Amino acid sequence: MPDFEAASDAILTQFKTQMDSSRPNVPIAWPNIKFAPTEDFDESSNEAWARIAVQGAGSRQASLGAVGSRRWRTVGLVSVQIFAPIGTGANVGMAVADDVVSALRGVTTSGVRLKAPSVLPLGRDEAYYEISITTPFEYDQVA
Repeated sequence: MPDFEAASDAILTQFKTQMDSSRPNVPIAWPNIKFAPTEDFDESSNEAWARIAVQGAGSRQASLGAVGSRRWRTVGLVSVQIFAPIGTGANVGMAVADDVVSALRGVTTSGVRLKAPSVLPLGRDEAYYEISITTPFEYDQVA
């Protein structure tokens, strides 16, 4: 039964494995690791870049029983932002978003259950077209 650190590691490992396979030319900004788009993203060799975060959203008691056999359920959200350079069209970002959805949808890894992702095209700023994907997850602990 994972704790939040183990759940986060399992989610990030799953995401890395799938994205390395499906989109090796999309650099990822990982939590608490330096990533500067102006330095770490090269439009000539990369289609887009992504940022991922794993966020806790709460816990509740999921079953009754004696101390040591109660099930506690923790829920959270995986947030992935896709940034495609302006001028490449929305389809580039949406194609990367489709691969992000495939990497996370309905996956169970190390006791963490990922649910159905939601895709929200946010539009453009001066440099990028952004798409946000959020995926709820849950895991149980017995205590």
